[in-house]
Amino acid sequence: MPSQKPNPTPRPKLSPKLSRTAALGLLVGAVLAARPAQGAPFDKAVIEPLADELSGSRIKREVEFISRHHRMRGSRGYRTVAEHIANELRHAGLKRVEIIELKADGRIFYGTQRSRPPWDADRAELWEIRTARGGGTQRVRLASWAEMPLVLAQDSESAEVTADLIDVGEGTSPADYAGKEVRGKIVLVGAQPEAVSKLAVEKLGAAGIISYAQNQRTAWWKKNRTLIRWGHLDTFAAVPTFAFMVSLQRANEFRRRLSGGERIRLRASVAAGKHPGSYQITTGVIPGADRALRGQEIVFSCHLDHPRPGANDNASGCATILEVARTMSRLIARKRLPPPARTIRFVWPPEIEGTLALLVARPDLTRRMRAAIHLDMVGGGPATRAVFHVTRGPASLPSFVHDVAATVARFVNQQSDEYAGTGVAAWPMVDPAGGATALQAEIVPFTPSTARARSASRPSISTTGPIATSTPTSIRWPTSTPPSWSGPASSPPRRGTCCRAWAPPTPAGCGTRWRASRCAAPPR
Repeated sequence: MPSQKPNPTPRPKLSPKLSRTAALGLLVGAVLAARPAQGAPFDKAVIEPLADELSGSRIKREVEFISRHHRMRGSRGYRTVAEHIANELRHAGLKRVEIIELKADGRIFYGTQRSRPPWDADRAELWEIRTARGGGTQRVRLASWAEMPLVLAQDSESAEVTADLIDVGEGTSPADYAGKEVRGKIVLVGAQPEAVSKLAVEKLGAAGIISYAQNQRTAWWKKNRTLIRWGHLDTFAAVPTFAFMVSLQRANEFRRRLSGGERIRLRASVAAGKHPGSYQITTGVIPGADRALRGQEIVFSCHLDHPRPGANDNASGCATILEVARTMSRLIARKRLPPPARTIRFVWPPEIEGTLALLVARPDLTRRMRAAIHLDMVGGGPATRAVFHVTRGPASLPSFVHDVAATVARFVNQQSDEYAGTGVAAWPMVDPAGGATALQAEIVPFTPSTARARSASRPSISTTGPIATSTPTSIRWPTSTPPSWSGPASSPPRRGTCCRAWAPPTPAGCGTRWRASRCAAPPR
């Protein structure tokens, strides 16, 4: 049978500047974990061993390993990578290495956040059934999970469906369905499947969804018509369904054929679903040496989950903080760096939901945390049109931590710029297998646009709400291959009150941006 393979989603090209990104994060962490009497971060005694040990090539090899796995929350691919990182931490000599397991079954709440069960897929294929010349039928494969996991929307459920395709525009408004009979058919929509399923599937009886959603708007929105974006369904939908993601190019072909009166018959075969499990959060520490300060922790964070390949978002951040952990641990063991006064912790959680679950379930970690350094999408370069941002926290959380991050960023910028312009610099931090272009990190304030990028990057440690700490964030944004987005999580509510939004409660009640109501059970 002839088959037509889906247009491949290209892997984000990784920047040759990963050594500099790791150096930036490592220097910030070294300063924050140091004793007040220890030297400045730009002392030769600090910089020289870092320049000798940090390896952008090692980071890239880790990115290659991580990005081979489809790392959705609690999935088999996620666990494989979590266990790999734990083994690498042990090999590098970190202490108290563990994978924290936090039950996620759809019934347990962490704060106001309802836990979502793990989701895995074994098989998913989408075929078009055409009438062959001379009679009979011909099947053309349009999408395959085995070839590209992104074609199946997260939280799709098992199904065997053969049905006609019908175009309903965006699919989010009753007006999109006016005069159209969708019951028993597969709907073609421009919105995310989650925004469509309640109306199309639950209310109107559609058999499934085909989506060409384009995710975040940037200046390059809809420019690449062959890309297939990540899609998702409602984890707790009353009526389970499935959704396939297609490129804008494929969707436009469908729409042209349908508008011309052609009948399109599709066959969807899906073996996928949710199952009991947990959030898995890999963590390890470099213990502090000062008895008075070792109970305080500086946290390096990222997010480990993402569809395959997810090389830039966020295998790059995961691999970079792993290299930071290796480098610091080995240099301390060889006595080329003094041990930190404060403990340095490294965490690899799922985006937002895994982090909030960790902070709620392990208040001991929350109490010890003094500052965090978050790395997300740090590997993109000119090919993705991304700008490397070192983002300050909000003014409501003033801290010298953001000034430390800015100072280190300027230092790395200066050194890499000198090397790019002259071929000579004291500390160029160039990997032999990498490039020589300048880092050109932009130091940006916390504004509505950077706040959106921070939320899209899922800062692992909260910068707002009752659980908060100073968190400089490094991220390449905007990008021509935007990351996923589903909105921020909620913080723990006051006793007896359901507070839903992203602002802290006050002694008098919920903050002005919270919606409060008395409730007998945690809100959905």
